[in-house]
Amino acid sequence: MNTAVTTHYAEGAYDSRNIPKQPPQLHEQAGLLTRTLPWGSTEDIAPFSFIDDDSPEQLRELEEDERKKPGTRQRNEAIFHNACNHLCYRRAHASIWTQTWLYMWGVGRALFLIGVVLYLFMFMPIMIYMGSNTVGGISGVVDSLIISACWVFIPTLSCWLIGHIAVYRLPSHWILKPSEGPLWELNRQTGQVTVFARKPGQFAHLGIEGDFVRPFYEFDACVHILPSRQGLPQYSLHLVHRYQSVAIDFKPVTGLQSSEQACFALWDMWQNYMDISHPLPEIPTWEEFRPLDPTTSEHDRLTGRNPRYWRDMDKETYKNVIDELLIRIQKLDAFSRPNLMSQHVRNL
Repeated sequence: MNTAVTTHYAEGAYDSRNIPKQPPQLHEQAGLLTRTLPWGSTEDIAPFSFIDDDSPEQLRELEEDERKKPGTRQRNEAIFHNACNHLCYRRAHASIWTQTWLYMWGVGRALFLIGVVLYLFMFMPIMIYMGSNTVGGISGVVDSLIISACWVFIPTLSCWLIGHIAVYRLPSHWILKPSEGPLWELNRQTGQVTVFARKPGQFAHLGIEGDFVRPFYEFDACVHILPSRQGLPQYSLHLVHRYQSVAIDFKPVTGLQSSEQACFALWDMWQNYMDISHPLPEIPTWEEFRPLDPTTSEHDRLTGRNPRYWRDMDKETYKNVIDELLIRIQKLDAFSRPNLMSQHVRNL
């Protein structure tokens, strides 16, 4: 390992080539309706949402904003307790104030569109059919349709418009307010996973004062299966500590997924992100930070990677890349892989 690598990463940084022996796992921490994923044999892949959230067009807009107002990203990270760079990925919830406006916009829009479909294709035909056989006739049907439309569309459309104006038209500092603090962090530089204490003594029952901090290799990824209201399975990924009842739920990052392959892709991405023997995952999110990470920088130099591969990508190429990604995700079969961690932990 060259000098730049050894000085950049901490001594405890996660390296899949050098995982220490660990105590045996004595108790199952994952809980019911979960399946534990094996370690290792990763692909350079990520969930669709992680790539789609940072399209080339969006990256160029962020780059232009940073050029006009240098330091914007760092200021926002400090205010909102989030981080997404070559050093760490830190997650925090939006404040209740911010969530209120976002929910008003998102839920109002969804209910309005659903209402339009149900109104046009179910309620209206039924009312017309029933009205044709009543004394009031078509005039009575029209009155009923107008009244019902007011009850259905005015509240939902109002929520949508008010939320849209708040999110997209008002100054961002009016709407975007910081939360009380971060929830968790995966740190590539140190190899540590932190679950932040949100209240005093949160981990006192574990004999820990303050935050829960443990090496990445002490956590296992578990696919949690949750049935929907229709009885269909939905999947989410949890990072569960092997020895203590502490876990990170990644639903706020990617949401519930309709297939477990999306969870496989997320687990591969986190392993590659934390593993200093691997370059940063090849997704738009981390492209601007690749030159700052020694392992990634050396990899890109040897492979001749275009440093603006994602940022200068045109729409048609981006669409093709996304289509190929979705095919690769559906082909993932994590459970068939050998478990790298079984060489270092007994009773896993």
